[in-house]
Amino acid sequence: MKFGVVYAYWSKDWEGDYTETIKRAKRCGFDVLEIFTPRLLTLSTEELARLKSTAEENAVELAFLVGLGREHDLSSDDENVRREGIAYVKRILDVIRYLGGRCFSGINYCAWSNFEGVIDKPKRRANAVGSIKELAKTAEDCNISYNLEITNRFEQFLLNTSAEAVDFADEVGSPNVNILLDTFHMNIEEDSMEDAIIHAGGRLGHFHVGTNNRRPPRPGLIDFSKVARGLKAIGYDEIITLEPLVRTGGTVATDSKVWRDMTDGADDRQMDETAMQGLSFIKELFA
Repeated sequence: MKFGVVYAYWSKDWEGDYTETIKRAKRCGFDVLEIFTPRLLTLSTEELARLKSTAEENAVELAFLVGLGREHDLSSDDENVRREGIAYVKRILDVIRYLGGRCFSGINYCAWSNFEGVIDKPKRRANAVGSIKELAKTAEDCNISYNLEITNRFEQFLLNTSAEAVDFADEVGSPNVNILLDTFHMNIEEDSMEDAIIHAGGRLGHFHVGTNNRRPPRPGLIDFSKVARGLKAIGYDEIITLEPLVRTGGTVATDSKVWRDMTDGADDRQMDETAMQGLSFIKELFA
């Protein structure tokens, strides 16, 4: 098992200087840095090579996250939008392969937060299944786990629970299409986090942790001992990423609705200390 942190914990924006943050994650004791992918398609060959070498030199694995926009909605009723989305994600997977990544997660099967009006969910689900079946072949060729992130009803309509996600992944039928569960979202949608994890079983390809209000994990409303019990029950040995989203004033806050400072006014040193405390808390659950 490896333990990671999202780049956005330290940033107001999803994207920025990943190379320096790799070093910061390493200093804080993390094995993995999870980064947002759209910017990768804008980097030069030299910039990508520098990102890859920095990760290798610091022995930090890179994991990858996306939230697709409406123009790349893989569940769209517009075939042109689906085709553009499939081509876009294939380009992302190719860059991830170059960077040595094995974990691609997020709302990578429909659009993030871009839905309104009456939705024909069965039809949109069928569209998404078809899109992911095609992308699964690329994920298999790249040896990448394509993890469908299960988020709450306010962020997308297609997959809100572990049960829905397992059914979806089973229908796609690829060993490389798995799911990502997240304690923040499960706290809203699931009756039991432990049961949701156990139901996911071998389909659980990635896992996010954070508190009910998206701070770094700590004792509180979420019973993390039951989360750990569920993960142990299925023999989970992939990445656990801390995904605190706590800063205001940028794209992270806009997209994730962070309207107040959740850092308690922390400076850089205190941010690092809080991250390390969260990491220690999670690691102790698996000691």
